[in-house]
Amino acid sequence: YGGGLFERDADRLIFPASLAKLMTAEYVFHEVKEGRIKLTDEYMVSENAWRKGGAPSHGSTMFAALYSKVSVDDLLHALIIQSANDACIVLAEGIAGNEAEFGNKLTQRAREIGLDKSVFTNSNGLPDPNEKVTTRELAMLARHIIRTYPDFYPLFSQPDFTWSKIRQQNRNPLLGAMNGADGLKTGYTKEAGYGLVGSAVQNDLRLIVVVTGVSTAKERADEARKALEWGFRNFEQRTIFAEGQTM
Repeated sequence: YGGGLFERDADRLIFPASLAKLMTAEYVFHEVKEGRIKLTDEYMVSENAWRKGGAPSHGSTMFAALYSKVSVDDLLHALIIQSANDACIVLAEGIAGNEAEFGNKLTQRAREIGLDKSVFTNSNGLPDPNEKVTTRELAMLARHIIRTYPDFYPLFSQPDFTWSKIRQQNRNPLLGAMNGADGLKTGYTKEAGYGLVGSAVQNDLRLIVVVTGVSTAKERADEARKALEWGFRNFEQRTIFAEGQTM
């Protein structure tokens, strides 16, 4: 990772909120790619997953029914498109037995892919004083996902997902709002503020933006879009200038 076009406090540890779900997604993608789990495998919705992440929690949820079984494929759709906390907990319990052990696995996996500072204690970024990430490492994680899992990455740009007859829109405000936007994830908790890891492609150039700790959803969307637009403009001007120098 060679740094960015613009950064501020990129290495300060912060609460990730739902941006932590990118690490859960990466872990599951990797397990599928390695053949240790299959997209058709089914995991049960425990009472813990249902209470903490399902309908009773009043948070982001896929509304998975208590004690029902859900495929890994559907859980990934819900995690990515609906930011479903219950889907994350079901995956954590299905893969590792419990959230704490899954958090350990996420942190270990983070070190394997070069994230040296981030610590994960659960599957979904629900408030925990020990779960911390940096904006730089969120950008590195996004780049890793985009490069390593081209078969899975299109999930991030799907406009909606329906489960239990409830259709929910993708929460990423960049999708459809700017040319070439195709991922990745939003987050919010009171402790973390509003955050977004986004990416877009224009003229064969991909840029990644990370916005964290802002005070409204509108500010999050505006800041991310402005940063990407500035990045594309800045990069083009730099390319034109470099070409001019060689003439």
